[in-house]
Order: sequence, then C-alpha cells, then structure tokens
Amino acid sequence: MTHLFSLMDRSVAVRPHPQGCVISFEIVPGSSQLEVPSGFNPWRKSLEAHLTEEPLRGKANRQLIETLAKTLGISEQKVELLSGHKSARKTVLVKGISRDEAISKLTQKVK
Repeated sequence: MTHLFSLMDRSVAVRPHPQGCVISFEIVPGSSQLEVPSGFNPWRKSLEAHLTEEPLRGKANRQLIETLAKTLGISEQKVELLSGHKSARKTVLVKGISRDEAISKLTQKVK
C-alpha cells in the first residue's frame, strides 16, 4: 500500500458510471483511526480505507458509506454499496458526481 495517489491509481480505482462513478475499496475494519481513503492498494487496484467499526451487522459498511459521503460532500443517499457486503473488497456507486470530481476530492484527502 502506498499513500501516493497517482494518475494511474486513480484511473483504475475510480471509474466512470452512467449515474456518476464507481470506486473500488479494500477495507481494513477495526482500525484505530478512521481514514477514507487511507491510500491505494496496487495489487487490488483499489483505494484502501481504514474503518474503526468491526464488520458486524453492517456497521463497517455503514461507516464506509457515511464517511465517503462526507468526504465527497454529498448525501449518504447518493452512495450505494454495489458489491462486497460481506467482504473486505467493496465496490461503491457514487451517484451524481463525476469520476474527475471524485478523484479531486479523494486526492485532497490522501496526503
């Protein structure tokens, strides 16, 4: 995992979608700090996210959706978990925000 969020990384982790964009995540639940995104996983070609919630009864999924919405400056209703409900690898649809806008906001978050 690297904290560098290069142009190549962005293009594989955040993809355009007719309704907005799709973001691939690799989740690390039960972390000591909440960071969405926390970096890039080059092997999984996805953003990494550290969540403080454990993956019990959807708590980690809810925390990912809430935190991603806040990071992107949109409502939680515009963030939908497409796949990975019970997996560390998740695909999220973000409605009403372009791929480039999402990349810009996520890049500001990853320092």
